[in-house]
Amino acid sequence: PESIITFRQGKSVVDASQLPNVERVATYMKKHPDAKVLIKGYASPEGNLAFNEKLANARAESVKTILVKRYKISDTRITAEGQGIGDMFSEPDWNRVSICTIEEAK
Repeated sequence: PESIITFRQGKSVVDASQLPNVERVATYMKKHPDAKVLIKGYASPEGNLAFNEKLANARAESVKTILVKRYKISDTRITAEGQGIGDMFSEPDWNRVSICTIEEAK
């Protein structure tokens, strides 16, 4: 399962409208205690590269913080990493995301 959390331009704070997407990850992880999640943060191409790299990382960390603090998911089960500028989508705005991918225990 995958969950996508979108962000406003230049921001790394998760909007209230995106919290259900974070909660879906938390709910899954509580039901599957051996699962881990990989959170990859991305920025859109506007702005300077160094700022966007920091922003991409901050977006991934922002989602991780909510999972740990609000939902009490162990941080050892969460990997958060910035991926710089996203190019998954042709629409630049759509690349302002953190993508959470659940990794099942082997």
